[in-house]
Amino acid sequence: MTDQDRAVASVITDVVRGPIPPRVDNTEGPGTMHIKIQEVVDRMGPAPWATKLIEDERTWGTLIASDPGQGNRAHWHSNFDEWWVVMAGKLRWELTGGKIIHATKGDVVWIPRGTVHHIVTEGDEMSLRFAISLPPAEHMWIDDCDNCDVTWEPRDPG
Repeated sequence: MTDQDRAVASVITDVVRGPIPPRVDNTEGPGTMHIKIQEVVDRMGPAPWATKLIEDERTWGTLIASDPGQGNRAHWHSNFDEWWVVMAGKLRWELTGGKIIHATKGDVVWIPRGTVHHIVTEGDEMSLRFAISLPPAEHMWIDDCDNCDVTWEPRDPG
């Protein structure tokens, strides 16, 4: 194993040897086995916001809402792919090399590691997407980007 492989290797300490009952079932936040998305949206209020729904040593699942014209800062990931399920609205992914992906409710978008991605809400309604990534989900931010005309400033729900 190279030094680079060791630097990005995940340490999985929670391994089971057979079927067991669920060990975690919180009533709210990460660890909730059944999440009602509309209840989360109602609780979080107007966009922009992001809230982690799933969090363990293997997976992060984050629900992200943004209004038309809003988006994230362009970035890329060195050691994991990222994917999203579009749950509402219209979104545009601007990628390395000029590739553009337009996605709507029900679409899945997958971006391989190393690909710069800048996501913007299009249309006239709030977008909602569920992002799935690998912790610690380190972001390599791009400060000088031709397609970075929007900013992402998530609101702290308090």
